[in-house]
Amino acid sequence: MATRITLSQVSLALGHKTLFSELDASVNDGDRIGLVGHNGSGKSTLLKMLAGELAPDSGLRQSQKQLRIGVVEQFLPPALATATLIDAALDMLSFDERVSARYRAETALLAVGFHAGQFDIAVSQLSGGQQNLLLMARTQLMAPDVMLLDEPGNHMDISSLAILEQWLSSITVPWIMVSHDRYLLNNLCRNTWVLRDQKLYSFQLPFDAAREALVKLDEDAQKQRNQEEREITRIETSAKRLAIWGRTFDNEDLARKAKTMEKRAQKLKDNVTFVSRGSGLELALDTEKLSCKQALVLEEATISVPNTDRVLANVPFLRVNPGDRIGLLGINGSGKSTTIKRIMAALDDSDPTIRINPNVKLGYYDQQLSALNCEETRYDWLRRQVEGPDDRIRQTLLHAGIPYQDFDQPVSQLSGGEKARMQFALFRLQAPNFLILDEPTNHIDLEGREALIDALIETGITLIVTSHDRAFLDQCVTHWWLIEDETISITHDPEGFYRSVYKQEASKHSQTVEPSKNSASMDEGRTDLPDTEAAILEQIEVLEQRLSDDLKRKAKHQLPERHAGWRASIADLWTQLEKGGL
Repeated sequence: MATRITLSQVSLALGHKTLFSELDASVNDGDRIGLVGHNGSGKSTLLKMLAGELAPDSGLRQSQKQLRIGVVEQFLPPALATATLIDAALDMLSFDERVSARYRAETALLAVGFHAGQFDIAVSQLSGGQQNLLLMARTQLMAPDVMLLDEPGNHMDISSLAILEQWLSSITVPWIMVSHDRYLLNNLCRNTWVLRDQKLYSFQLPFDAAREALVKLDEDAQKQRNQEEREITRIETSAKRLAIWGRTFDNEDLARKAKTMEKRAQKLKDNVTFVSRGSGLELALDTEKLSCKQALVLEEATISVPNTDRVLANVPFLRVNPGDRIGLLGINGSGKSTTIKRIMAALDDSDPTIRINPNVKLGYYDQQLSALNCEETRYDWLRRQVEGPDDRIRQTLLHAGIPYQDFDQPVSQLSGGEKARMQFALFRLQAPNFLILDEPTNHIDLEGREALIDALIETGITLIVTSHDRAFLDQCVTHWWLIEDETISITHDPEGFYRSVYKQEASKHSQTVEPSKNSASMDEGRTDLPDTEAAILEQIEVLEQRLSDDLKRKAKHQLPERHAGWRASIADLWTQLEKGGL
């Protein structure tokens, strides 16, 4: 197996912060690597180093000669905003190549879900998810030997995520993907890299299995560390006793032995087994108990585009009881965010079709985090919105992993992940009893998502949430609302919704994408999309794993009301398979 890129003992510091210390990594043929780590651990920086865009302070980067590395950036280059879709794709190539490559560019854009009528629209008119799809198509044109993708699933709806999954499954060159989406990591990645403690932990496993292996490593390291510390304590105690006896009885031999033992103890201290410090971040919620029979009722409500007569959805009757955790499903544009905003507006408006119990104390997470686009400092932003002692605010910031020296940092300068943690710090101080979360997982790393899931379950808070992270929803949601055919209704089959979206995207892909005759190495090695039988078997495997994972959780965290649905879906899929497919 050929090695494409190698990093050997590389170290790098940005400012006063050390990101990597004697880090090793290699990218080989056949690798499909999921790169994970908490916010600020250096994932994007590591991609730049692998790409050769950033040199290490020490250590060595090596790669094959004339290696073509395709980089799918996390953010759209500003210069492309005013370009048309087709021109932005062709911009990846030299001027002389663009005329002859137009056919390949169109094929690449079709392959990621665009249609011919969009080729001449401005890139600035695309959604964030569509811009990510454009960046993928651009990179394909250069026929890379290695692909590096920095959070390609950010801001994608379920349809775009289906395209991303199909596209990555078809690529034969090795690739590395930074992602916080467990579903993508488990379904697509054969290898997992965990960037932590300035080191890289590498596993030949998908994410969940790799995380279990990492936990085992940590447990073994802690056991070894405990043994070493007990031995150090024993030696130091003996050395102290010998030193006292040496002074008491004026015995140089005992004093000499004491010094020898002290040196031995110091040597053991210098070589003690390392135990991970973890991310140093905490995401927790303090909530109040909601006492009422019904928290929210929607009856004969109409959800329309603001300031227009265009109806997005009708709601015959829906209600939220205390403790319900509602997942709101629907493709982009179906009206999920508009529905949430309509519910929020009902707090200050007498609306007979949307009734909110007066005992409700609502907390709202805006996916744009627009409340943090101001010049206030972290501390002042919280102080303005919360009553109580100053020390409580300081302790909340510290618990969120924010050191004292960063309290005065303007919130407008924070990253998306840092803003998200500020919003949850506010919830912790306000202690709401009902949360409405609009895409809360967009900027939260995997550890933060796990912490949020635990917090939502353990507090028993009432919740309405939208998210494109299927693993997040599967673990924390107890009931589902589906926006489909301009109606919001209860569904007991979220898997059916996902299957229909994936099937639709696979069908569109097979009908619209014409193989490129001029494609280079990456296109030549493409395989067809999975056939029906393979797709059904894959879905069965996903559902069985989901059921197994939930049964392994603590009883209070399990979702028994979902078990029956999963088992029914598995049985239905086996029936379809026995009948010869869909």
